[in-house]
Amino acid sequence: MLKIKKQAQSIYAFKETGGEVLDFQIEKDCLKLFSGEDILCEINDEIISNRYFKVKEVKLSDEKVCIFCHDGVYNYLLISCIGRHFKYTLGEGVADFLVLNDEAYIIYSEEGMFGSEENLPIAQLGLIKIDIFTGGITALLDDSILETLIDVQSMNCNNKIIRILCYEENDDDFTLDYDLISKKVQNKVVLDYTVSGLLSVHDNFYAWYRNRIYQVNESMEITEEIIIDKKVYDEVSSISIGYSELVLESENEFNIVQLSKL
Repeated sequence: MLKIKKQAQSIYAFKETGGEVLDFQIEKDCLKLFSGEDILCEINDEIISNRYFKVKEVKLSDEKVCIFCHDGVYNYLLISCIGRHFKYTLGEGVADFLVLNDEAYIIYSEEGMFGSEENLPIAQLGLIKIDIFTGGITALLDDSILETLIDVQSMNCNNKIIRILCYEENDDDFTLDYDLISKKVQNKVVLDYTVSGLLSVHDNFYAWYRNRIYQVNESMEITEEIIIDKKVYDEVSSISIGYSELVLESENEFNIVQLSKL
């Protein structure tokens, strides 16, 4: 497990090949992200000056810095790429997002899809793909699939499939696979164990719950178990996941489980 000291304003940025801790600075309507002493990106936007503005998650992809943030009303995706900046208003109820090549995949929770009438219409599409450079939006799910997305928790990708984790009130939690090649949803698997989130390494998927990470097969059957130090787990203030990493954040440090290096 990798341990990194944290500063007062720092956030872990996820990346497919392994993330890093970034420091950030907010001044009026300007957000700066630093990698060490180097400025990774500088974005100016009016939402940054909102007193409720909060950086929720950062993902890095090639030369792109993708910032998932909130201004107290809506979720936004801010993207910086080689001096160019893009802003996408996502509305309420975003459950998770992925950045694959030049496309951002956004999935909405039940709150987003069926909540406030004041929410943006794109939230009703469930799972969307945004072309980062053109802003083109593609709906990826048909109506019959949307009806099954009761309570989306997270998603992850193994380069071929986006696997979506959903909860149901009767505890019949399940996963759905969106095939990136056929562009169809397949392989619904009802789970007989509890899962909080999904990770992936190459072609393999992993399921996380509390201080355990399970390697799983296509049918979500457990093939291997990884146990996280319970003392470290018990002292964390928050846990986040992205790509192949699980980050346990405490008051003074980040503890990172890097599945690609196990």
